[in-house]
Amino acid sequence: MREKGYSEIHVGQCLALAATAGILQARAQLDSKATSFISVDCGLPGKTSYVDDKTKISYAADDGFTDGGSFHNISAEYFAPALSARYYNVRSFPDGARNCYTLRSLVAGHKYLIRATFMYGNYDGLSKLPIFDVYIGVNFWMMVNITDPAGSTLLEAIVVVPDDFVQVCLVNTGTGTPFISGLDLRPLKKKLYPQATETQGLSLFGRWKFGPTSNTEIIR
Repeated sequence: MREKGYSEIHVGQCLALAATAGILQARAQLDSKATSFISVDCGLPGKTSYVDDKTKISYAADDGFTDGGSFHNISAEYFAPALSARYYNVRSFPDGARNCYTLRSLVAGHKYLIRATFMYGNYDGLSKLPIFDVYIGVNFWMMVNITDPAGSTLLEAIVVVPDDFVQVCLVNTGTGTPFISGLDLRPLKKKLYPQATETQGLSLFGRWKFGPTSNTEIIR
């Protein structure tokens, strides 16, 4: 069954991806006081964190979620007053075919929304727009095709996790170095999106705004 606006991805029990060669994993635990909300600013140096002035969302550095790659700032020409701070930097993965983020302290059998964001911003100074694949565990999620260095790409999926962790993996397909700007996870009530089950998930196809009279108006 397919919900309008979404296409299916199959996310069965194989989401509980075991450690295999070529997969970089982290076993970081969230702070015991943390909620089930996970908001990661990928490429933020060290073990720092901050609260976004506009959204009031607290973002953590990705140091405890992956042990591969290197962090970079986007080129100065792509900084803009309206640009969210989480796009100022990225983590790229020039080494290894597959590199993963591990999101932990989840509830097995619970439904979650996973969001990944990407903005190239010519962070490497090469002006070469990459194409790479993103997986949830061993299941293909989406191909990321960067066509504009100043544009942002957003992926969303709704999955039922079979274990107390889930991995989001970037896979090098030989067409550019994978990178990521941000990663979020939000718990959902079980009654929402009934098409998302233990054997299949939902992947965002598109989102449209109905009602705003201004292109700058945002509905949250």
